[in-house]
Amino acid sequence: MLRLISTSVICLGLMSGCATTQKLASKVNLGSSDTPMQQVLKERPELRKNLATVEVRQYFNRTESPTAAQVKVTETGLNDDSVRSIRTIYSFKLVDEEWKRIDTQKEYQCMRGKNTKSFQTAKCP
Repeated sequence: MLRLISTSVICLGLMSGCATTQKLASKVNLGSSDTPMQQVLKERPELRKNLATVEVRQYFNRTESPTAAQVKVTETGLNDDSVRSIRTIYSFKLVDEEWKRIDTQKEYQCMRGKNTKSFQTAKCP
């Protein structure tokens, strides 16, 4: 009997956690606009077919009621012997309950030269 009650309490707790996640997701996707990550993937469909290694990460300024976001796309394993990785950073702001892109920045990690460990805004030699 004790096991049955314990199992019921755990299941109830797990189901309430799912509802919380759904509420959070609906707050991030306000209005009819796509989330920042959805906008980037729509703009760059080649990322899904690219043979390079692609990492896409989405960041918000806060968990509840975010007002700013960034999407970082890092491409590694490119067909370029001078570039190790390219990172594109898309910045978004919530305007009238829709995510609007406000800035895009491209950074390069070089295979040769003085700076091969970190990303830089200058193109690789």
